[in-house]
Amino acid sequence: MRRVGLLLLITAVFITAWRSFDEIPLVIIGQPSTSGALQTAKEAPFFTTLHEQTGLPVRVSYRPVEMAGFKDTHQLQMLEDGVFDLVSLRFPQNRQLEPLLEGIDPAGMIHDFQTARQVVDAYAPTLDRTLQRRFAVKLLGVWTFGPQELFSRLPLRGLDDIKGRTVRIGDDSLAPIITALGGIPAVIPFDETGQALAIGLIDCAVTSAASATYAGWTKAAPHYLPVSMHFGLNGYVISLTKWNSLSRPQQAILQQAFDSYIADLWQFSEDIHTRALDGGHGLVSKRGESSDLLIFEPSAGDLHRMRDVCLAVSFPRWVERCEAVHPNAITEWREHVAPVIDLPAATPPLITPHGEPGP
Repeated sequence: MRRVGLLLLITAVFITAWRSFDEIPLVIIGQPSTSGALQTAKEAPFFTTLHEQTGLPVRVSYRPVEMAGFKDTHQLQMLEDGVFDLVSLRFPQNRQLEPLLEGIDPAGMIHDFQTARQVVDAYAPTLDRTLQRRFAVKLLGVWTFGPQELFSRLPLRGLDDIKGRTVRIGDDSLAPIITALGGIPAVIPFDETGQALAIGLIDCAVTSAASATYAGWTKAAPHYLPVSMHFGLNGYVISLTKWNSLSRPQQAILQQAFDSYIADLWQFSEDIHTRALDGGHGLVSKRGESSDLLIFEPSAGDLHRMRDVCLAVSFPRWVERCEAVHPNAITEWREHVAPVIDLPAATPPLITPHGEPGP
Protein backbone atom coordinates (compact mmCIF):
# COMPACT_ATOMS: atom_id res chain seq x y z
CA MET A 1 0.00 0.00 0.00
CA ARG A 2 2.86 2.33 0.86
CA ARG A 3 4.45 1.52 -2.48
CA VAL A 4 1.24 2.46 -4.31
CA GLY A 5 1.05 5.73 -2.38
CA LEU A 6 4.69 6.47 -3.11
CA LEU A 7 4.16 5.69 -6.80
CA LEU A 8 1.15 8.03 -6.94
CA LEU A 9 3.17 10.76 -5.24
CA ILE A 10 6.06 10.37 -7.68
CA THR A 11 3.61 10.44 -10.61
CA ALA A 12 1.96 13.61 -9.29
CA VAL A 13 5.32 15.32 -8.84
CA PHE A 14 6.36 14.26 -12.34
CA ILE A 15 3.14 15.62 -13.89
CA THR A 16 3.48 18.90 -12.01
CA ALA A 17 7.10 19.25 -13.08
CA TRP A 18 6.20 18.44 -16.70
CA ARG A 19 3.43 21.02 -16.76
CA SER A 20 5.81 23.59 -15.28
CA PHE A 21 8.36 22.72 -17.95
CA ASP A 22 5.71 23.15 -20.64
CA GLU A 23 4.73 26.63 -19.42
CA ILE A 24 5.59 29.69 -21.49
CA PRO A 25 6.54 32.59 -19.21
CA LEU A 26 5.73 36.01 -20.68
CA VAL A 27 7.06 39.12 -18.97
CA ILE A 28 4.99 41.93 -20.45
CA ILE A 29 5.27 45.71 -20.09
CA GLY A 30 2.16 47.69 -20.98
CA GLN A 31 1.13 51.29 -21.41
CA PRO A 32 1.33 53.59 -18.37
CA SER A 33 -1.76 53.42 -16.19
CA THR A 34 -2.16 57.17 -16.68
CA SER A 35 -2.87 56.62 -20.38
CA GLY A 36 -6.51 55.96 -19.61
CA ALA A 37 -9.30 53.56 -20.38
CA LEU A 38 -7.43 51.90 -23.21
CA GLN A 39 -4.93 50.57 -20.68
CA THR A 40 -7.33 49.87 -17.82
CA ALA A 41 -10.34 48.59 -19.77
CA LYS A 42 -8.62 46.92 -22.72
CA GLU A 43 -4.91 46.21 -22.41
CA ALA A 44 -4.67 44.94 -18.83
CA PRO A 45 -7.68 42.56 -19.17
CA PHE A 46 -6.36 41.24 -22.50
CA PHE A 47 -3.00 40.25 -21.09
CA THR A 48 -4.18 38.96 -17.73
CA THR A 49 -6.65 36.61 -19.48
CA LEU A 50 -4.37 35.63 -22.36
CA HIS A 51 -4.17 32.00 -21.23
CA GLU A 52 -7.96 31.65 -21.08
CA GLN A 53 -8.42 33.35 -24.47
CA THR A 54 -5.84 31.34 -26.39
CA GLY A 55 -5.51 28.05 -24.53
CA LEU A 56 -1.75 28.50 -24.73
CA PRO A 57 0.25 27.44 -21.65
CA VAL A 58 1.35 31.02 -20.98
CA ARG A 59 2.17 32.36 -17.54
CA VAL A 60 1.79 36.11 -17.83
CA SER A 61 3.51 38.71 -15.68
CA TYR A 62 2.02 42.05 -16.76
CA ARG A 63 2.95 45.52 -15.47
CA PRO A 64 2.30 49.08 -16.69
CA VAL A 65 5.52 50.71 -17.82
CA GLU A 66 5.82 53.06 -14.82
CA MET A 67 6.04 50.00 -12.54
CA ALA A 68 8.88 48.43 -14.53
CA GLY A 69 11.67 50.60 -13.14
CA PHE A 70 12.90 51.99 -16.46
CA LYS A 71 11.95 54.75 -18.87
CA ASP A 72 9.72 53.95 -21.84
CA THR A 73 12.45 55.35 -24.13
CA HIS A 74 14.42 52.15 -23.39
CA GLN A 75 11.80 49.60 -24.40
CA LEU A 76 13.58 48.30 -27.50
CA GLN A 77 16.88 47.97 -25.68
CA MET A 78 15.26 46.04 -22.82
CA LEU A 79 13.67 43.62 -25.26
CA GLU A 80 16.92 43.17 -27.14
CA ASP A 81 18.74 42.49 -23.86
CA GLY A 82 16.16 39.85 -22.85
CA VAL A 83 14.88 41.74 -19.80
CA PHE A 84 11.28 41.54 -21.06
CA ASP A 85 9.48 39.34 -23.56
CA LEU A 86 6.77 41.61 -24.93
CA VAL A 87 6.06 45.33 -24.66
CA SER A 88 3.42 47.84 -25.65
CA LEU A 89 5.87 49.89 -27.69
CA ARG A 90 5.45 53.64 -27.42
CA PHE A 91 6.41 54.93 -30.87
CA PRO A 92 6.98 58.64 -30.04
CA GLN A 93 9.19 57.81 -27.07
CA ASN A 94 11.34 55.39 -29.10
CA ARG A 95 11.59 57.32 -32.36
CA GLN A 96 15.09 58.62 -31.56
CA LEU A 97 16.37 55.06 -31.33
CA GLU A 98 14.43 53.90 -34.40
CA PRO A 99 13.45 56.78 -36.73
CA LEU A 100 11.20 54.60 -38.90
CA LEU A 101 8.70 54.69 -36.03
CA GLU A 102 8.08 58.32 -36.95
CA GLY A 103 7.61 57.40 -40.62
CA ILE A 104 4.48 55.39 -39.86
CA ASP A 105 2.89 58.40 -38.13
CA PRO A 106 4.23 61.49 -39.94
CA ALA A 107 3.33 64.73 -38.18
CA GLY A 108 0.32 66.55 -39.56
CA MET A 109 -0.31 64.09 -42.41
CA ILE A 110 -3.04 61.78 -41.06
CA HIS A 111 -6.42 63.26 -40.17
CA ASP A 112 -8.83 60.31 -40.11
CA PHE A 113 -8.98 56.68 -39.03
CA GLN A 114 -9.36 55.27 -42.53
CA THR A 115 -6.15 56.91 -43.72
CA ALA A 116 -4.35 55.85 -40.54
CA ARG A 117 -5.28 52.22 -41.14
CA GLN A 118 -4.12 52.45 -44.76
CA VAL A 119 -0.77 53.90 -43.70
CA VAL A 120 -0.31 51.10 -41.17
CA ASP A 121 -1.16 48.46 -43.76
CA ALA A 122 1.29 50.03 -46.20
CA TYR A 123 4.24 50.57 -43.86
CA ALA A 124 3.97 48.05 -41.02
CA PRO A 125 5.77 45.31 -43.03
CA THR A 126 8.74 47.65 -43.55
CA LEU A 127 8.75 48.56 -39.87
CA ASP A 128 8.51 44.91 -38.81
CA ARG A 129 11.40 43.91 -41.06
CA THR A 130 13.57 46.70 -39.67
CA LEU A 131 12.73 45.98 -36.01
CA GLN A 132 13.58 42.31 -36.51
CA ARG A 133 16.90 43.15 -38.12
CA ARG A 134 18.02 45.93 -35.75
CA PHE A 135 16.52 44.92 -32.40
CA ALA A 136 15.55 41.23 -32.76
CA VAL A 137 11.86 41.95 -32.07
CA LYS A 138 8.76 41.11 -34.06
CA LEU A 139 5.92 43.58 -34.59
CA LEU A 140 2.63 41.91 -33.63
CA GLY A 141 0.47 44.85 -34.63
CA VAL A 142 -0.10 48.61 -34.65
CA TRP A 143 -2.98 50.44 -32.96
CA THR A 144 -3.96 54.03 -32.20
CA PHE A 145 -4.93 56.23 -29.27
CA GLY A 146 -6.64 58.40 -31.87
CA PRO A 147 -5.57 61.75 -33.30
CA GLN A 148 -3.44 63.94 -31.06
CA GLU A 149 -5.34 67.23 -31.03
CA LEU A 150 -5.62 70.52 -29.15
CA PHE A 151 -7.47 71.17 -25.90
CA SER A 152 -7.45 74.69 -24.50
CA ARG A 153 -8.50 76.70 -21.44
CA LEU A 154 -9.43 79.58 -23.75
CA PRO A 155 -11.51 79.60 -26.95
CA LEU A 156 -9.56 78.09 -29.83
CA ARG A 157 -11.27 79.02 -33.09
CA GLY A 158 -8.37 77.98 -35.30
CA LEU A 159 -4.63 77.53 -35.52
CA ASP A 160 -4.12 81.32 -35.49
CA ASP A 161 -5.25 81.34 -31.84
CA ILE A 162 -2.21 79.29 -30.83
CA LYS A 163 -0.03 82.36 -31.30
CA GLY A 164 1.42 83.47 -27.99
CA ARG A 165 -0.06 80.57 -26.03
CA THR A 166 1.89 77.96 -24.09
CA VAL A 167 1.12 74.50 -25.46
CA ARG A 168 1.88 71.28 -23.62
CA ILE A 169 3.44 68.53 -25.73
CA GLY A 170 4.52 65.06 -24.64
CA ASP A 171 7.98 65.16 -26.23
CA ASP A 172 10.07 67.56 -28.27
CA SER A 173 9.06 66.19 -31.67
CA LEU A 174 6.19 68.68 -31.90
CA ALA A 175 8.17 71.63 -30.52
CA PRO A 176 9.27 73.01 -33.94
CA ILE A 177 5.69 72.76 -35.20
CA ILE A 178 4.20 74.62 -32.22
CA THR A 179 6.89 77.26 -32.60
CA ALA A 180 6.18 77.62 -36.34
CA LEU A 181 2.49 78.17 -35.50
CA GLY A 182 3.45 80.97 -33.11
CA GLY A 183 2.96 79.02 -29.89
CA ILE A 184 5.32 78.35 -27.00
CA PRO A 185 6.00 74.60 -26.62
CA ALA A 186 6.31 73.11 -23.14
CA VAL A 187 7.26 69.45 -22.65
CA ILE A 188 5.29 68.30 -19.59
CA PRO A 189 4.65 64.72 -18.39
CA PHE A 190 1.12 63.52 -18.99
CA ASP A 191 0.23 63.08 -15.33
CA GLU A 192 1.28 66.66 -14.52
CA THR A 193 -0.64 68.30 -17.36
CA GLY A 194 -4.08 68.43 -15.73
CA GLN A 195 -2.75 70.47 -12.81
CA ALA A 196 -0.75 72.71 -15.16
CA LEU A 197 -3.97 73.51 -17.06
CA ALA A 198 -5.96 74.00 -13.88
CA ILE A 199 -3.59 76.63 -12.45
CA GLY A 200 -2.99 78.36 -15.77
CA LEU A 201 0.65 77.37 -16.09
CA ILE A 202 -0.13 76.37 -19.68
CA ASP A 203 -2.92 77.41 -22.05
CA CYS A 204 -3.32 74.37 -24.30
CA ALA A 205 -2.36 70.70 -24.42
CA VAL A 206 -1.99 68.10 -27.14
CA THR A 207 -3.30 64.56 -26.67
CA SER A 208 -6.12 62.27 -27.82
CA ALA A 209 -9.76 62.77 -26.87
CA ALA A 210 -9.65 59.45 -25.01
CA SER A 211 -6.69 60.44 -22.86
CA ALA A 212 -7.82 64.03 -22.25
CA THR A 213 -11.23 62.88 -21.10
CA TYR A 214 -10.01 60.04 -18.89
CA ALA A 215 -7.43 62.27 -17.19
CA GLY A 216 -9.99 65.00 -16.58
CA TRP A 217 -8.18 67.66 -18.61
CA THR A 218 -11.42 68.77 -20.26
CA LYS A 219 -12.71 70.20 -16.99
CA ALA A 220 -10.03 72.91 -17.14
CA ALA A 221 -9.60 72.89 -20.92
CA PRO A 222 -13.01 72.31 -22.56
CA HIS A 223 -12.21 74.11 -25.82
CA TYR A 224 -11.42 71.49 -28.46
CA LEU A 225 -9.85 72.00 -31.90
CA PRO A 226 -9.77 68.65 -33.76
CA VAL A 227 -6.70 69.22 -35.93
CA SER A 228 -4.46 66.15 -35.87
CA MET A 229 -0.78 66.72 -35.16
CA HIS A 230 -0.02 63.01 -34.89
CA PHE A 231 -2.34 60.00 -34.95
CA GLY A 232 -1.18 58.40 -31.72
CA LEU A 233 0.11 55.19 -33.28
CA ASN A 234 1.77 52.60 -31.03
CA GLY A 235 2.45 48.89 -31.35
CA TYR A 236 3.10 45.58 -29.65
CA VAL A 237 6.43 43.83 -30.15
CA ILE A 238 7.75 40.50 -28.91
CA SER A 239 11.38 39.43 -28.70
CA LEU A 240 12.39 37.10 -31.49
CA THR A 241 13.93 34.76 -28.91
CA LYS A 242 10.53 34.32 -27.27
CA TRP A 243 8.66 34.21 -30.60
CA ASN A 244 10.98 31.55 -32.04
CA SER A 245 10.57 29.43 -28.90
CA LEU A 246 6.92 28.95 -29.83
CA SER A 247 5.80 26.26 -32.23
CA ARG A 248 4.24 27.33 -35.53
CA PRO A 249 0.69 26.53 -34.30
CA GLN A 250 1.35 28.50 -31.10
CA GLN A 251 2.63 31.47 -33.11
CA ALA A 252 -0.50 31.38 -35.26
CA ILE A 253 -2.79 31.28 -32.21
CA LEU A 254 -0.98 34.17 -30.51
CA GLN A 255 -0.97 36.29 -33.67
CA GLN A 256 -4.69 35.66 -34.19
CA ALA A 257 -5.40 36.78 -30.62
CA PHE A 258 -3.45 39.99 -31.20
CA ASP A 259 -5.18 40.62 -34.53
CA SER A 260 -8.60 40.45 -32.86
CA TYR A 261 -7.48 42.51 -29.88
CA ILE A 262 -5.90 45.25 -32.02
CA ALA A 263 -9.01 45.47 -34.21
CA ASP A 264 -10.96 46.04 -31.00
CA LEU A 265 -8.53 48.79 -29.94
CA TRP A 266 -8.99 50.62 -33.24
CA GLN A 267 -12.77 50.53 -32.86
CA PHE A 268 -12.54 51.59 -29.22
CA SER A 269 -10.42 54.64 -30.08
CA GLU A 270 -12.63 55.58 -33.02
CA ASP A 271 -15.79 55.35 -30.89
CA ILE A 272 -14.31 57.68 -28.27
CA HIS A 273 -13.17 60.12 -30.95
CA THR A 274 -16.65 60.13 -32.51
CA ARG A 275 -18.21 60.90 -29.14
CA ALA A 276 -15.70 63.70 -28.59
CA LEU A 277 -16.75 65.26 -31.89
CA ASP A 278 -20.31 65.10 -30.56
CA GLY A 279 -19.32 67.39 -27.69
CA GLY A 280 -18.04 64.63 -25.44
CA HIS A 281 -21.44 62.95 -25.17
CA GLY A 282 -21.17 59.92 -22.90
CA LEU A 283 -17.47 60.36 -22.14
CA VAL A 284 -16.44 60.43 -18.48
CA SER A 285 -13.16 60.84 -16.64
CA LYS A 286 -11.62 58.27 -14.31
CA ARG A 287 -13.42 60.11 -11.49
CA GLY A 288 -16.77 59.73 -13.21
CA GLU A 289 -17.03 63.38 -14.28
CA SER A 290 -18.79 64.02 -17.59
CA SER A 291 -16.93 65.65 -20.45
CA ASP A 292 -18.62 68.64 -22.08
CA LEU A 293 -16.52 69.91 -24.96
CA LEU A 294 -16.85 73.16 -26.89
CA ILE A 295 -15.83 72.15 -30.39
CA PHE A 296 -14.31 74.58 -32.88
CA GLU A 297 -14.55 73.09 -36.36
CA PRO A 298 -11.21 73.46 -38.16
CA SER A 299 -11.28 75.17 -41.51
CA ALA A 300 -9.84 73.67 -44.67
CA GLY A 301 -7.19 76.36 -44.37
CA ASP A 302 -6.21 75.07 -40.92
CA LEU A 303 -5.78 71.53 -42.20
CA HIS A 304 -3.70 72.69 -45.16
CA ARG A 305 -1.62 74.96 -42.94
CA MET A 306 -0.85 72.14 -40.52
CA ARG A 307 0.22 69.92 -43.41
CA ASP A 308 2.40 72.65 -44.95
CA VAL A 309 4.07 73.49 -41.62
CA CYS A 310 4.88 69.84 -40.98
CA LEU A 311 6.28 69.37 -44.47
CA ALA A 312 8.45 72.45 -44.08
CA VAL A 313 9.54 71.99 -40.47
CA SER A 314 9.36 68.41 -39.20
CA PHE A 315 9.59 66.31 -42.34
CA PRO A 316 13.09 67.44 -43.41
CA ARG A 317 14.42 66.77 -39.92
CA TRP A 318 12.95 63.26 -39.97
CA VAL A 319 14.39 62.56 -43.42
CA GLU A 320 17.84 63.61 -42.26
CA ARG A 321 17.71 61.44 -39.11
CA CYS A 322 16.24 58.50 -41.00
CA GLU A 323 18.76 58.57 -43.83
CA ALA A 324 21.62 58.71 -41.32
CA VAL A 325 20.48 55.32 -39.96
CA HIS A 326 18.79 53.83 -43.03
CA PRO A 327 20.30 55.07 -46.30
CA ASN A 328 17.65 55.28 -49.06
CA ALA A 329 14.84 54.48 -46.61
CA ILE A 330 12.98 57.59 -47.73
CA THR A 331 12.65 56.06 -51.21
CA GLU A 332 10.68 53.15 -49.76
CA TRP A 333 8.63 55.52 -47.61
CA ARG A 334 7.70 57.55 -50.69
CA GLU A 335 6.69 54.39 -52.50
CA HIS A 336 4.45 53.01 -49.75
CA VAL A 337 3.22 55.93 -47.65
CA ALA A 338 3.25 59.05 -49.84
CA PRO A 339 0.42 57.82 -52.14
CA VAL A 340 -1.77 56.96 -49.13
CA ILE A 341 -1.51 60.46 -47.66
CA ASP A 342 -1.89 62.01 -51.11
CA LEU A 343 1.63 63.34 -51.45
CA PRO A 344 3.20 63.28 -54.91
CA ALA A 345 6.43 61.31 -54.79
CA ALA A 346 8.56 64.41 -55.36
CA THR A 347 6.78 66.62 -52.82
CA PRO A 348 8.59 65.70 -49.57
CA PRO A 349 11.73 67.85 -49.42
CA LEU A 350 15.05 66.24 -50.00
CA ILE A 351 18.08 66.72 -47.78
CA THR A 352 21.12 68.26 -49.39
CA PRO A 353 24.65 67.06 -48.53
CA HIS A 354 24.85 70.06 -46.16
CA GLY A 355 21.79 68.92 -44.25
CA GLU A 356 19.50 71.71 -45.46
CA PRO A 357 16.09 71.16 -47.05
CA GLY A 358 16.38 70.93 -50.81
CA PRO A 359 13.88 72.16 -53.40
